[in-house]
Amino acid sequence: MPYGMGIDVGYSGLKQTMGWLEKGFSEGKTLVRPVGAAPVVNCIEAGNDVQDERMPVQIDGQDWFACIDPSSIVKDQRELNYDYAQTNQYKAVFKAALMMAESDVIDVLVTGLPVSQAKDPEQVQALVEQMEGEHQVSKKRSITVKKVVVRPQPSAAFVRMVYEHSGDKDMSKMIKMGQTVVCDPGFFSVDWVTLKNGGLIKESSGTSIRAMYRVIDEAAQLLRSEYGAGANVKKSIETALREGETEILANGQFVPFTPYLEKAAEQISKVALADMKTDMALQDNVADILVLTGGGASLYEKAARAIFPGCK
Repeated sequence: MPYGMGIDVGYSGLKQTMGWLEKGFSEGKTLVRPVGAAPVVNCIEAGNDVQDERMPVQIDGQDWFACIDPSSIVKDQRELNYDYAQTNQYKAVFKAALMMAESDVIDVLVTGLPVSQAKDPEQVQALVEQMEGEHQVSKKRSITVKKVVVRPQPSAAFVRMVYEHSGDKDMSKMIKMGQTVVCDPGFFSVDWVTLKNGGLIKESSGTSIRAMYRVIDEAAQLLRSEYGAGANVKKSIETALREGETEILANGQFVPFTPYLEKAAEQISKVALADMKTDMALQDNVADILVLTGGGASLYEKAARAIFPGCK
């Protein structure tokens, strides 16, 4: 029975779904983990933290921990650049993701790249070659990836939308006949793709760097100005978002941080989505359906409704 895995090694979190393909999409196992990774010597000891699920891996013969909260890394130097997929941090998290598979053979692995990179055949091929083949994930276990498919990161949300609305005749007809824009406000970049009949319109797809890390930076500045919060407030917000918390500890007080994120997102989201609309207008394209996905979806929703008032 073939085994499949979908994986998103993001700039802030690892998201993966995996399972036996014949059992169907709904039977897959989904995991979300922090994306921090560093040599063991640079990581704070877990101590008695039972929630710490760091994964030991080896990179170029050196012991690393992957899937560790960035706040547990001494002098964390986050990789925020378009060469992310070639970094040791990315490779460490990828190995950790493979270790979570329930099979030593992955027949199909689907992953994504930012839209600007996914349109470059050389970058796509480089990632395919990096991921396909046999990977020694521990001393006594190797995992073979037979085939890798690379898609623009937001396009998976379109597939999910089609699947979830398959029983809605009117919505299915609109998806088939109209144009759908999927916008993914991620940690490092805001990516968007335009699709018609499931096909990608490359000229109306793109990337902006006005993303969640800028929103978090601005929110952290607002919190510091009011509460005198320390240098770790950005990491605290990021961790809280990933874990579904609504408060962070700032200078000895538990503070709801969502209002600060919303205020920070107001201008940043408007500029990012205005860039997207301008890009579409240059190609004379109009969106019938707008899908927001990713970690910043709720914070970009208000701007999306204002800038694309006619979309469903």
